[in-house]
Amino acid sequence: RLFSLATGGQNEEEFRVCIHELFMSIRFFLSQENKGTSPVAQTQAVFLRMFPTTYNELLKIFTVREVAGFVRETLASLPSVVQADSPLDAVKLQCIAKTVESQLYVNPESRCILLPVVLQVLQIHLQEQRDLVMCARILTSMLSLIRKEENGTVDPTVSEEVELIVESLLGVLLRTILEISNRPQPAGPTMRLQFQDVTGEFVACLLVLLRQMSDKHYQKLLQAFSNKDDLRDFLLHIFTVFRILIRPEMFPKDWTVMRLVTNNVIITTVLYLSDALRKNFLNDRFDYKVWDSYFYLSVIFINQPCLQLESFSPSKRKKILEKYGDMRVMMGCEIFSMWQNLGEHKLNFIPAMIGPFLEVTLVPQPDLRNVMIPIFHDMMDWE
Repeated sequence: RLFSLATGGQNEEEFRVCIHELFMSIRFFLSQENKGTSPVAQTQAVFLRMFPTTYNELLKIFTVREVAGFVRETLASLPSVVQADSPLDAVKLQCIAKTVESQLYVNPESRCILLPVVLQVLQIHLQEQRDLVMCARILTSMLSLIRKEENGTVDPTVSEEVELIVESLLGVLLRTILEISNRPQPAGPTMRLQFQDVTGEFVACLLVLLRQMSDKHYQKLLQAFSNKDDLRDFLLHIFTVFRILIRPEMFPKDWTVMRLVTNNVIITTVLYLSDALRKNFLNDRFDYKVWDSYFYLSVIFINQPCLQLESFSPSKRKKILEKYGDMRVMMGCEIFSMWQNLGEHKLNFIPAMIGPFLEVTLVPQPDLRNVMIPIFHDMMDWE
């Protein structure tokens, strides 16, 4: 407006050119690497703190895509590797957080432009296990904007976003949950609460992301592994995380709905991954550890107290069956199918799996027993 007043409303194009040149200078300034205590680094930090406050003003002059381009290029100009103890690193992440929470990011048209640079920053921090509380906040904000329609369909733009997030963050998110779940809990009550909060946020983010994935996303995910070792590590990580998610202490006792949602996500994902297990780790490429992890997860999944529908009232049992079906039977059928695919490799699990499979047959569910009992006959034949 000041420029307009000074020029009598003329030379608007010149003003736009000046803004572009200004951002070029800003990007050059931000790209300079300096020690955290230097005046330049401190000035960079001040700029990053204030930068998100300019978005709305820029939107009055430029299109949403143009502003998103300014922001993306500005954030991308920052050094990708910053000293871990540098104050600039924390400010950079705060700037990303404010960007993700801004109206600019809410707009799908600009979000697709900003998403890659946001994912790049998040990926680096999660890989290095730094600023996890802020990372969880950013990821939660990102995923809150991604949702399926009521009829289950997914907008193509949203589908692309999910694909990008899965490609960039799913693996590192699994490793983060494993890492923080295996850490000893802090001693102080405040720190312990913060620890539980960040664990819960990452778990919620994982569940949301997996719920949004479609056949296409799983196919692309599994095709992206360049070698069997990477795929093996991924399967072991996700099976281990799933075992963590179904621990009794993961959710409060009265969080039945959350447990059911979690189990629904787990079994849906396992159904997709079991195909990858069959295709890549059988015959001459058989891998005992992956198969053992799969069977172990399946058994403890079926034996969970929250899935024992017989313990619920008839009305509650009916609601659960209508919405989710009997997930124990679904998993039992999957165990049977996978067992049949093992062929001569069944011998690797005899007698080790007799006890766990016997536990499953003791579940008072006739259909589940009918599925599991033939496995015992098969075990005797192979012995």
